[in-house]
Amino acid sequence: MKKLPILAIGFILALLGNVFFTINAYERTRVVSVPDGDSLELKDGRRIRLLGIDAPERGRCMADEARSKLVDLAQGRHVRLKEIVKDDYGRQLAIVIVDGVPLQRALLAAGLARNRSAVSNPYHQVLKDAQEVAKAAKRGIWSDTCRGVSSEKEECTIKGNTRAGKKQYYTPDCPTYDQVIVDTAFGDAWFCSEKEAVNAGFEKASSCR
Repeated sequence: MKKLPILAIGFILALLGNVFFTINAYERTRVVSVPDGDSLELKDGRRIRLLGIDAPERGRCMADEARSKLVDLAQGRHVRLKEIVKDDYGRQLAIVIVDGVPLQRALLAAGLARNRSAVSNPYHQVLKDAQEVAKAAKRGIWSDTCRGVSSEKEECTIKGNTRAGKKQYYTPDCPTYDQVIVDTAFGDAWFCSEKEAVNAGFEKASSCR
């Protein structure tokens, strides 16, 4: 019977050890500035990209809105970093949490970023669900402001599409033309001539040849 208190103490210590490990699985820091819609500069001088999402680059549809949203959420705030990794370019990426909520989720739910999270990411389903809500509501980059199947200029009907690093253009006589969406938040564009598309670095899609 005297062993029970010892066992109980051991159990409690084990629990405390697990709590300690969980707390230290996060890195705590403070955000000093927000350079764009998916990056943060920290008080120790590091620059962290938000793991699992892409926000529009500067000059593209909703880029300013994405940065403004991130400023409101994070600038000057204490945050927790989780799942810190480095990409092929040596840049640090992490899940960044404020008040218990990943910043990635907030941006995706507002339609101000695109989900790029891997299935192995523990927040993958949360981020995927947030994006689906934004898409259904046509928020931000999913709105008609950034996406379209027809050009505002009648003479500019060639669709420039950027996917998986490939820049391709589609003329109205292409079999898949009607299915191509021009997403100006991520580098797609309308062109008035094939020459203009080629000069912009696009090549004619193989399905059009």
